[in-house]
Amino acid sequence: MNSFLKTLSISIGILLIIGTSGYFAWFYNPYVHTLKLDPANVYTSQNDGTLITNANIINIETGEVQENHHLLVRSGIFDRIFEGSIPDSLSKLHTVVDAENRYLLPGLIDMHAHLNSGGLIPPEPSTCLIALEQFAQYGVSTIFTLGGHGFDQQITADLISQQEDHELVGPQIFATGDILTSPGGYPIPMVPMMTGIPAEEIVLSEQGIITVTDATELNALFSRKKELGLNGVKVMVESGLAGSSEEPRISNEQLRNITRTASEYDLPVFAHVSRQDDLWDAVNSGVDVIVHTVGDQLLTDAGAIFEKMKTDSVYYTPTLSIAYMYQYTASAEILDDPFLQRFSSERTDRSLENWPIRQMMVKSSGIDPETMNAVMLQNFKKFLEAGVPILMGSDAGNPSVIPGYSAHNELKFMAEQGMSNINVLRSATIEPAKFLGIEASHGSIEEGKTASFLLLDDNPLEDITNSRRINRVMLEGYWIE
Repeated sequence: MNSFLKTLSISIGILLIIGTSGYFAWFYNPYVHTLKLDPANVYTSQNDGTLITNANIINIETGEVQENHHLLVRSGIFDRIFEGSIPDSLSKLHTVVDAENRYLLPGLIDMHAHLNSGGLIPPEPSTCLIALEQFAQYGVSTIFTLGGHGFDQQITADLISQQEDHELVGPQIFATGDILTSPGGYPIPMVPMMTGIPAEEIVLSEQGIITVTDATELNALFSRKKELGLNGVKVMVESGLAGSSEEPRISNEQLRNITRTASEYDLPVFAHVSRQDDLWDAVNSGVDVIVHTVGDQLLTDAGAIFEKMKTDSVYYTPTLSIAYMYQYTASAEILDDPFLQRFSSERTDRSLENWPIRQMMVKSSGIDPETMNAVMLQNFKKFLEAGVPILMGSDAGNPSVIPGYSAHNELKFMAEQGMSNINVLRSATIEPAKFLGIEASHGSIEEGKTASFLLLDDNPLEDITNSRRINRVMLEGYWIE
């Protein structure tokens, strides 16, 4: 008997050790999101009088390089851009930064972003700030956040104000605020998994989700968005994510009412789609931007819908990072990328090391990652070849889609599928600036425009991955360091 009890005690002890070890190895995350930039230090001065010399400017409009130029940044704008000798009056009065023939690329504009970590972590207050900081560090000077992904639109509005007042370090923020979906529709079934909150305890409005029925007062919803200073409407036109099981979806009549009413408030409508039939319905209902690439099947007989998108100026945001999301989540291969490690959060990294959770997330999606990847990439080529206007968007904040870092991946993915390097860069700079109506101040490097740019060691027109060769970043006239 004593021998049995002794053996049992030893067995229990071993199990406890294994269980404890497993917990710390896989589930316990000891890190917190730690900001690396202090707004008080970044915004110490107005940077009035930074003279950048010997720079090669990438002309986004022409696709050419303007070699050996000098740029005077004052009050956050390019006050003067010139060639030749530098007057002593300028070099004596201003801080001189020798670019040493590096390349100036306009700040990137990510037209599909979320203020989440990109790790396997439920949304939490600190995540918004670390995401914004990372966007800035990676040279993303403007983002359009499409939905809160775990918080409501009042929080988004507060973040916009804090960014404008230099209370945080981050890019210029455009936002749709709360998303619209049907009762029980996407992403409602996923909210418990995303947040860690039991389904019966979830308050959808607190998660940034509004359900729409025929009785919904759209004028009240959209006037509230305008009051908060928000910039668009995101609607889920999703009958089942990329071919997974069917879900309730907003009707075509409701969708037409949304687009018609939103236009009265000058709010563009972004339609989340992942199925061919939903794409058709969204475009025919008058939305302004198609978000994501169809992943349930290869597009067939799409000529008419592509032509309508071009005629009606319906933009397309491919988010090819989502085509790789499950691959990167299953393997955690991005953790081996030095470019990620340059600005990553230890808390995010630790969550992506969690092998059991990674595999469970991929298995529970009900999606074949390899098939979805192949279909999305081939469908992207169809949009591209048809000449549909494209805006770069990464869908940052989803698992393994890291804020800022993923924007550079998105550039690479589009180029790999046949988009020319200059058009890839335009889709991430001047084209979204034109869509947003800010091309007079953003999207290219010209006198009078906002001084937001990446200083690169090598030319991204020759190799798009040179966008990752970041030497320094300036955001609205301030060095981000």
